Amino acid sequence: MLYTLKLDAAYKPLDVIDCFKSTSMVLSGRAKVLESYTEEIYPGIKTPSVIVVNNYIRKHSFLKNCNRVNVVWRDNNTCQYCGKVFLFKDLTLDHVIPKSKGGFRTWENIVTSCKKCNGIKGNHDLSQTNLKLIKQPKIPFVNFIDLNHPCELLQSWNQYI
Repeated sequence: MLYTLKLDAAYKPLDVIDCFKSTSMVLSGRAKVLESYTEEIYPGIKTPSVIVVNNYIRKHSFLKNCNRVNVVWRDNNTCQYCGKVFLFKDLTLDHVIPKSKGGFRTWENIVTSCKKCNGIKGNHDLSQTNLKLIKQPKIPFVNFIDLNHPCELLQSWNQYI
């Protein structure tokens, strides 16, 4: 399966889409081809490698979901209380303000914690324990490469990313 880099009208990366969707966008006039693969998706039509949409400009930044994988990525596999680095499987997520006290699962309220520190903190506020946060949790800055890390980005796309 071949993939296409989709750029907005300002030539900023939007997404990586499959070649069938990109070809459809080009054929319907919603996008223009900047680069193509040598392979043809249909006879006489080369598969787009990079397209630019005609009239869309990104109005918001990229955002990752606040889930276990992404919180551990943001915190670099580091317990936010003791500062030690752990394997993914040895970390838990901790609500800085416990759920039972009105805390929500948001980027600003979730940190990675080792099992020992999470057990010490338990269902308490930080002020009730000897624990201190290494850094305040916040929404991570995410760029296009971070967002598409599992996807293999092509070297020919580097000039657009």
